[in-house]
Amino acid sequence: MTPETTLTAPSLPSLSERTSQVEAREHFALWKGAKHRLLIVLLMLLSFILPLSVGALTVHLHERHEDQLSIVASRKLALALSSHLDLTVQTIETFLDGFSDLADETSPEAIYARLGAARLPASIIQVSYIAPDGAVVATNLTPPGSGINLADREHIRVHMDDVSGNEIYISKPVKGRISGAWSVQFTRAVRGPDGKLRGILGASYQISDFIDFYEKFLPEGRGLIALIGRDGVVRASVPSTGQLDGQLADIILPGFEEIRLNGSGVYSGVAWDEVQRLGYLVHSDRYPFLVLVAADSGALVEESSEYHGTIWLTAVGGWLALAALTLLGLRYSKLERAYHEKELQANAQERESLVLQAISRVPGISVLHIENGQPIRIGEPTDDVLAGLIAERAASPEFLSRVASAAPTVTHEHFYHDGEAFEVEMVLTQLRPTAESSTSAPRGTSPATVVFAVDETAKRMEEYKLHQMSKMASLGEMVTGLAHEINQPLGVIRLAAHNAMAGLRKGLPSEHTAEKLERITRQVERMKGIIDHMRIFGRKDAPKIDPSLARAAVEGAMQILGAEIRIDRIELSFTDAVGDAKVPCRQEQLEQVLINLVLNARDAIRERIHSEPEFHGLIAIATERREIDGIAHVVVTVQDNGGGIPKEALDKVFQPFFTTKPSGQGTGLGLSISFGIIREYGGMLASANVGDGAVFSISLPEVTEDGTSAPSRPGNPGKLEASANR
Repeated sequence: MTPETTLTAPSLPSLSERTSQVEAREHFALWKGAKHRLLIVLLMLLSFILPLSVGALTVHLHERHEDQLSIVASRKLALALSSHLDLTVQTIETFLDGFSDLADETSPEAIYARLGAARLPASIIQVSYIAPDGAVVATNLTPPGSGINLADREHIRVHMDDVSGNEIYISKPVKGRISGAWSVQFTRAVRGPDGKLRGILGASYQISDFIDFYEKFLPEGRGLIALIGRDGVVRASVPSTGQLDGQLADIILPGFEEIRLNGSGVYSGVAWDEVQRLGYLVHSDRYPFLVLVAADSGALVEESSEYHGTIWLTAVGGWLALAALTLLGLRYSKLERAYHEKELQANAQERESLVLQAISRVPGISVLHIENGQPIRIGEPTDDVLAGLIAERAASPEFLSRVASAAPTVTHEHFYHDGEAFEVEMVLTQLRPTAESSTSAPRGTSPATVVFAVDETAKRMEEYKLHQMSKMASLGEMVTGLAHEINQPLGVIRLAAHNAMAGLRKGLPSEHTAEKLERITRQVERMKGIIDHMRIFGRKDAPKIDPSLARAAVEGAMQILGAEIRIDRIELSFTDAVGDAKVPCRQEQLEQVLINLVLNARDAIRERIHSEPEFHGLIAIATERREIDGIAHVVVTVQDNGGGIPKEALDKVFQPFFTTKPSGQGTGLGLSISFGIIREYGGMLASANVGDGAVFSISLPEVTEDGTSAPSRPGNPGKLEASANR
């Protein structure tokens, strides 16, 4: 006997009841349609105005922010250069004061001997002694009797005419008659007890040295640095205007007189080269000079062009998204009106069965019956939005055509309502018709179909939340890891600067200060390397091969961490068996990896000391040569006795964000970044448990001076076993 499915029809309302229901539904449909149309109009207006307005405002605020940053940077540099100028002039003043008794010398030859034996300050190319009548007595470059008279030079006349008094005078740029070089002249009068002029001391400061010094700090693009006297004459500028003799400041600073009176402040203008610049102007408090530092406004705009492009792309994307939402609203309104029209015209017939009613009561499941192209919801009516959306979808022509074709039997549908998304799995089951229904059904109609709609939105939302949490954790860990890595070289810089200051106070040799400054320079380069690596880590760019000594990297890491490790009562040792062997990795990055490995070993030993107070911690670093796959490698190992890595974690230690440390004490990024650094240079980072601790092995190919792989040498042949997670 063939099983059959029987559906019972509900009782029909009276004619008057049906008429009133139809009228009520018509009024409701008209009101709801008007509301939807108004909402669609508002969405269309927002889709055009809001994204573009937000984009324009964001670009404007970013440009203002970049301008402020440029002004702040220019001000800092201008203050530093002004301080450098003050120090330079003060040094020259002090130097000239040392020759204030030169007029007491008995002969020009004695003056020439003293000037020739003088140790000149930096950039001073000539020191001269001039007689009261302007005749050159002697210089450190020419002996007496040169016959040169400088009475026509302004920096000599001011003393001969008693204009400058006893103050040092700083001249405009002049070309030396003896040195032949363009220079700024620093002159001071030598007077007797009666105030009578006995001679003039002069020091020639080479302008090209000012220019060379300023070029080192020139802002990117077509930036400008200028040294200008309050007399309106430019002493030095980068880039140069091509004129040195009497170059007026108006060519660089239009309206110089007003700027000179206003004092220090923000500068914005167009110079002789038609370049718009933005910067800062600083007046020296001690000497009649101004220092201008300005950045190329066009370069600032070019630097921000990529960001601005991203903002506009985002704005356009937002506009497209809102436009799509508007179109979706139009489609939704159209489908809803069609559904209500069909509902009012068809006088829907709902048939229920006990089984379908029981299924429809299960939370998250909607059941519909479709016959002759008309969907009917099974079960008690609810206010569930999703149930209404599912019913609307089931009434759509596209869905009905799939029902008519009997394929596919299982589909996944997506629904959107007021910004909320739903995902539903819909199962279609055709009912076997009874003999009565098969004979009464019109020709060409499809058999009755039951649709089971299972709400899977909760499952999708949980997956989405996990994805968002992963992204936020990734962002937090990257920021934390970067701060942790940069904090170490900052500590070294602070210590080196302190030692350098202490050495200066104690009068230690200049070599002591130079060594400290070199250490600071290395750490600054290291921080730059760390930041460059973070970009490399994100973009996966191939790093430039820059060979370094493996031994030097180990010694650098030990120098940074030695004191901290000793404070924890941990013994740190180093055994070197490779000498001057080089590896294709920048020293600061290899130091970064070693520091991370040593700190991890220290943390493991700390945990063990916490439970065993008398425990003696050991961290041993060693280097050796090893042949791997026929190629000579340098292997650096970091071994500790901190208890080792849990067996279940050995294959995960290099995964990003994986850590065995307690919550809040580890980012889970250190080993992952270290692994990436070594792999990018063609090496391998491996982990294992040895004895009562762990050992991490860094294997890098040995290279020659020209950067090529070194030939295999006698050593320890074999392969370096790496962690399974590479």
